[in-house]
Amino acid sequence: MKHLAQFLVAVITLIHVFWASAAYAGDVYFDSKWTLWQNADILIWTTEKDSPIDPKEFCLSLRRNNTGIGEPKCRLFGEWERDTVATRYASWLSNNIEPGLEAHYLKARHPSMMAKFQALEDKIVLYITDKGSDLKIAIFDENASEPRAVGSVSKNADKIALGDEIASTLFDRHTTRRLSKEERLKKESEPDDLYKETPTFRSWGGISAGFAQAQIPLTPDNWYSSHTRSRVGNYRITKDSVSLWNFIDDSTPLFTVYVGGIWFGFIGGEIFYRYSSHDVKIDERDSVYEELDHWNFSQHEIGLNVLLSRSFEPFKWLDLHLFTFLGFQYSFYSEDIELKDSKKAPSKEYETRIRFEDAYKGALFGFGTQCVFLHHYGISVRTGLSSRGKDIYTEPSPDAAAEPTTIGASTIDWFISFGLEYHWTPFK
Repeated sequence: MKHLAQFLVAVITLIHVFWASAAYAGDVYFDSKWTLWQNADILIWTTEKDSPIDPKEFCLSLRRNNTGIGEPKCRLFGEWERDTVATRYASWLSNNIEPGLEAHYLKARHPSMMAKFQALEDKIVLYITDKGSDLKIAIFDENASEPRAVGSVSKNADKIALGDEIASTLFDRHTTRRLSKEERLKKESEPDDLYKETPTFRSWGGISAGFAQAQIPLTPDNWYSSHTRSRVGNYRITKDSVSLWNFIDDSTPLFTVYVGGIWFGFIGGEIFYRYSSHDVKIDERDSVYEELDHWNFSQHEIGLNVLLSRSFEPFKWLDLHLFTFLGFQYSFYSEDIELKDSKKAPSKEYETRIRFEDAYKGALFGFGTQCVFLHHYGISVRTGLSSRGKDIYTEPSPDAAAEPTTIGASTIDWFISFGLEYHWTPFK
């Protein structure tokens, strides 16, 4: 029973602590991306006869609630308390701060008051107004003439507890080293991220690995079944010759080396070399292949892409470049065929086997993204369609002899690749 009683007392105590914490919990109306400096100067601004918080105790509260803040300095902002324009704006704030308002509704519009905010130089103004049962709080800095954060806390006669509550409600954020005077001047001269100059030319080089196949995702299988299921008999016979995928494997890894560049973050170009290897799809039931050790083709492709790009900078250390590309390529096939060691002479069918064209030409289309870290180190992913073919239409001639059907007159595949890149800006 004794242990049960102790347990019940502990539970009741925890409930009281919980409700006490809830009773004094702060409420944040809005909180923008404002900078909390290490070793900050906190200027407490209020129009009340007696300040609701003690500056020295509030600094201790900041240090207790945010270990990264260093050694802040807190004092009453008497200069603004004695200033007519600041007093009028403070009175207007007291009457208009309420939940649901956005920051721009509370903006100071008097030129003199706007100038006061701009002259703060890394100092943080903590505005406090007494609204009876609670205190309304707003935070200002030199970057705007409107509050950076606004909230409220329950009124408390214990100034230490009240300071802790304000610190935990509005100052619980990452801190940044304070800027020197020279750094502030440099920062003021920097253009806004949305309007800063785009480098005249950005270039990159990269390598990638990926995969290609005849079937385009989310399309019916029966569109490709005649190609993917085709088998080569007697070294040259197949049901159809319109696509190279009737003769060689239609799905394979591919590797690419490429170099590119883009002008003004909008339009650019890229040259590339791609390699893949394809086995011939021989019909294993054909006894003629008993002499064959292996038979495959290496695919070499060179080409040029034109890119249209759109860039974003979600973080200082990350640039995102979304792009679409359209290009052309030339494809060359290198045959690798060998008979078994036990076979002394090849068969007649081996000598008259199928031959590919010297070169095929085609187009590429697709889209992708580049993620560039620290302005130099990038990863990319791209996907699209690639084609290759041979013009089979020629001017008819009555004296022309019959020619065999062109192999691979129209070949299309889908590809996806992932790359590692290095980016640089040769000139600004």
